[in-house]
This record gives sequence, C-alpha cells and structure tokens, in this order.
Amino acid sequence: SDTVCVVVRYFGGVKLGAGGLIRAYGGTARLVLRESPTEILIPQSTIRLVTSSSNAGSIYDLVNKANGSTGRESYRDNGDFEVTITCESSKLKELQE
Repeated sequence: SDTVCVVVRYFGGVKLGAGGLIRAYGGTARLVLRESPTEILIPQSTIRLVTSSSNAGSIYDLVNKANGSTGRESYRDNGDFEVTITCESSKLKELQE
C-alpha cells in the first residue's frame, strides 16, 4: 500500500488528449506494478539496554525467543551489561514487560 509510481513523458505534445494521456499513464503504471517484486516489510524497533551482567543469559534467551538480534555488546566498568536489541516492534513491547 505504500507505493509510489512515477511515469516520465519525454514528448511535449498532447496528441492523445488529456483523457488519452491519463489512460496511457495509468496503463503504464499498472504494467510496472504488476511486474514489480513485492516485499513485505515488518516494522522493527531497536533499543539499547543496560542491566546487571547477571541478567545477560536471560536477555539472550528472551531475544532468541522473540526472533530478535543483539549487537554492540559491552560490559561497563561497574560490571553492568550493555546491549542493543532489534526485533519486531510488536515483540519488543512484550520484551520490555
């Protein structure tokens, strides 16, 4: 549904008339859209989480169950665990609970 189609015309005349041009543009756009690949995009969200290092294993388990991914893992000087989590937006809300 979030699609944009642009038809470019290089000839400046109006031999087809306004209605003919609209039909020609519409037909061209229809052919292109029928042949174009379709890709389903699922909204994703990313958060940065800081927690006690003792929670690291639980965090990885929860992220795996949500089919998410982790990145930029690091441990702070005070021993806290810091990680970036990316997953479907709907599942991220569940993880935050």
